[in-house]
Amino acid sequence: MIRITTQKDMPAVLDIHRLAFEEEDEAILVENLLDDETAYPLLSLLMEEDEEILGHILFTKASVEASDVSAMLLAPLAVHPGRQYKGIGQRLMKEGFRQLAGMGVELVFVLGDPAYYPRVGFVTDAGGQGFATPQPIPSQYREAWMVKDLNGGAIDRYHGQVRVADQISAREYWSD
Repeated sequence: MIRITTQKDMPAVLDIHRLAFEEEDEAILVENLLDDETAYPLLSLLMEEDEEILGHILFTKASVEASDVSAMLLAPLAVHPGRQYKGIGQRLMKEGFRQLAGMGVELVFVLGDPAYYPRVGFVTDAGGQGFATPQPIPSQYREAWMVKDLNGGAIDRYHGQVRVADQISAREYWSD
């Protein structure tokens, strides 16, 4: 079952991020984003089975400079290591896209694996589509900056530098 994350879920959600990334950084990022007013509105979803949390996804507010397009940033996404490669991440993304489209969101951005995210409709090299990253990224990661159009046509109508929540706008999140 996929549902909205509650405060009661947070210890288990943070553990999923620690386990999936084998470090503390993503768990700290999740906590910081949830406390960041510039990240709102946001969408935090989890997948659970038999009261065990298997995965978590967070979408936070983004904007495109000089436009009124409604946009979000997907970051981070984590699936329990013992449950990876079973479609949980894709199901979390698809449910997130469904809910975001219902909220009027038109574009979703992600900096991630260009072999993975296009499976759910992300277009690689969002910079080449006219959406500059919040911070410069190394040229070898150009394909990793991606965009998904939830309503059709927004990629063609809008262009500009993408702005994200304060807690994820630091250069460290955009460089190697």
